[in-house]
Amino acid sequence: MQQAAIRKTSPQTASGGAGALLRAPRGLMNLLATWQHQAEERAHLLRLSDRELHDLGISRGEAEDMARKAVWNR
Repeated sequence: MQQAAIRKTSPQTASGGAGALLRAPRGLMNLLATWQHQAEERAHLLRLSDRELHDLGISRGEAEDMARKAVWNR
């Protein structure tokens, strides 16, 4: 019983400890997945016809500008 109490109050648990270390890769993977999705959407814009872009209210130049943006820039 005393060991359980020690684990609950250890500095590792209070500051996040192993749990924070396990969450960091998950957060990174989520960020990379978001960037991948953005890159795919931007590439898709370039495949749209001028008529489709017009329906979206985006010019060909705006679509090209969006496609050239770095993934970390929204």
